[in-house]
Amino acid sequence: MERTAAAGIAETTLSEKMPAGRGRGFAVLLLLSGFCGISYEVLYARILSNFIGDQFAVSASILLTFMLGIGIGTLWAHRLWRWLWLIEAAIGGLGAAFALGAGRLEQWFYAITPLHGSLGGAMVVCFVLLSVPSFLIGCSLPLFAGYLGRLTAGRAFARAYMVYNFGAALTVLVIEFWLLRQLGIRDTVLAMAALNGVVAIALQFGFRELREPPVKALPVLPPPRRLLLALAIASVGSAIFQLLMVKIAECFLGPYRETFALVLALVLFGIAFGSALARRWRLNFGWLLVVGLAGLAWLVGGYETVTRAYAWVHPLCLDSAWLGVLHRAAALAALMAVPVVAFGATIPALLGESDNNVARDSGKLLCVSSLANAVGFLLMALVLHRHFDYGVLLLGVAGLAGLAVLLHARSRGWVTLAAAGLVTVTIWLHRTRWDENLLYLSYDHFNSIEELDWARRKFKFPEKFKGAQDTFSLNHFGDDVHFFINGYVSIRLNSPAEKIVGAFPTMFAPRTDRALVLGVGSGATAGTVASLCGRMDGVEINPVVLQNLWRMSEHNFDLVKKPNARFINDDGIHFMRVGREQYPLIINTVTSPRYFSSSKLYTLDFLESVRRRLEPDGVYVTWVDARVGPRGLDIILRTVARSFRHCAVAGVKSGYFLLLCSQEPIRLRQPELVSTNAVLASYFETNGLPPRLLPYALLTPHGFDLIGETNGPLNTMDFPALEFEMARSDDRHPSGFTRRLLETNNLNEIAHTLDPALR
Repeated sequence: MERTAAAGIAETTLSEKMPAGRGRGFAVLLLLSGFCGISYEVLYARILSNFIGDQFAVSASILLTFMLGIGIGTLWAHRLWRWLWLIEAAIGGLGAAFALGAGRLEQWFYAITPLHGSLGGAMVVCFVLLSVPSFLIGCSLPLFAGYLGRLTAGRAFARAYMVYNFGAALTVLVIEFWLLRQLGIRDTVLAMAALNGVVAIALQFGFRELREPPVKALPVLPPPRRLLLALAIASVGSAIFQLLMVKIAECFLGPYRETFALVLALVLFGIAFGSALARRWRLNFGWLLVVGLAGLAWLVGGYETVTRAYAWVHPLCLDSAWLGVLHRAAALAALMAVPVVAFGATIPALLGESDNNVARDSGKLLCVSSLANAVGFLLMALVLHRHFDYGVLLLGVAGLAGLAVLLHARSRGWVTLAAAGLVTVTIWLHRTRWDENLLYLSYDHFNSIEELDWARRKFKFPEKFKGAQDTFSLNHFGDDVHFFINGYVSIRLNSPAEKIVGAFPTMFAPRTDRALVLGVGSGATAGTVASLCGRMDGVEINPVVLQNLWRMSEHNFDLVKKPNARFINDDGIHFMRVGREQYPLIINTVTSPRYFSSSKLYTLDFLESVRRRLEPDGVYVTWVDARVGPRGLDIILRTVARSFRHCAVAGVKSGYFLLLCSQEPIRLRQPELVSTNAVLASYFETNGLPPRLLPYALLTPHGFDLIGETNGPLNTMDFPALEFEMARSDDRHPSGFTRRLLETNNLNEIAHTLDPALR
């Protein structure tokens, strides 16, 4: 590009008049803006998912709205040159309004979507609410880059891109690992809004001279379409790679929000570091992608090595939460650092020294990249994830990177040969080194090298069924089949435990004309309830599970053929809020709270909606995984105590407990219900569990006496204390729950609760 002499003199003169300290001060504002920008995407998603639900369609609409809004914002940013301070103020103002008005927003949403299953309406709501904030956030970076170009010499965009994304990476870590745990979601949003306000005030009163639009340059030729197409293809590959790394990371680090935060932070740090390299050296776009291809080849060939090293070191990091975080981050960095740095430096490498209008030129490239990221996300969700293994998808990313190199280099030179060679090497490594089965072992088998080796010996094969986001599998371990979802093995299908969860509560329910089961899963619990109750409504968030429920018919009493069974594909939280029908029995069998989104079904907010959907004398039953640890158990019991007057505890097997909650005292009402059902009675007798003995699973009718720490935090949507505890807990030590049960055990009280069964 060429600049007119007048424009060059004007910009140089302005830059020379600026003290060096002002450039550094402006860089701090840029850092704070980056710190705030990405936070809203994370925090808005948390707020909306708390009442709309965690369905993939909702998450997708939030992510796509931000991608599209940011893409359009970057393209239009240069037209709003004078108003950067107002843009920052508006971003903060909208954030504060969103946080303070979340309650009314929730009421409004449920008023306009009275029926469950209205995902289309939910997606429209997400788009309407987030389109303006995402557009404004997209405007911010190009304008900051343009302002910075007036204050400092050198490659302004590369520096701005580096500082902005460094701030964004920091905010992901600070929010996930500190701010949310100190302030909760609402106050964290308000803190970010306050920072935006500080930035706006500083821009308005400290850098007024920068608000004059740049001297208009002569028209310049746009970047060749070939280069824009190369950037678009590379950005599609980058988006697929980022989403793919989230899924791969869940398979050995666990399906936690912390896992997502670490992947996102590494991506943003990669962009910042890549921008720093582009600022220091004039990097070539093609050679950058060749380096990225080398990183992809290492990921394919070295995944097993890195995960084994992770399992070997893991026991050494259990005594320190921060050491555990660093350990997980190091494992991820070993796998993905090189590709994310290479992909992150592509825009600064293409932009180079902007010789015309930094805000406008960078905005064009950022727009192309953002829109291509959206395309990559849609491809991943609608096509790729459903039909291809993760190893094959990594080859697809390598192929896209190689194609981008060919377009950029016009299929000539050493860079083309290097790219073709590395794609070939990646394919060879996939055939010789990649083991897809490692992704289906369950993350808790990576807790030590011994557990990993044991799991690999026992593991036979997975039956895989994928959706837009979820991976469901029936894993064959030895002679058993296990239910696997997104990196987590939840149950053994031939275990009688899930049938007990369905049978035991029905004997304590005031009536059995209908029941609600949250979390259909394998159908073992829902099938048992449907066999004992007049009608069973089952809610399942994962459509892939419902589509394959028939495959588990031998373990769920052929649930799909039961005429009294009704299935609802919805988020349990959303279903409970929008529905009106009351039930005498509600059973929660959603995956353990060790799976991040499940902890929401143990919040005070959710329990209040359960009370509304229960009949006055109804019973709510939720299972408790003792592996949540003593602090986790205390959080659950304290929260339940705020919603229900009475709570009994039953034992299913070691570490597997049931809480029976009601506003009325818990009593055994129908002791013969299971015994008189021929199919269920035969099943339990065959498995050594005479139905008449099932009521003896009751351990105490006074569950609240088991609370160890009475003054700890409650689990709420705004402050998800249980989710935070799950990410830091480990199951090396006994929970102490059994000891508390023994200390508070009173056989006379149990006998009174079970009367007349104990006669």
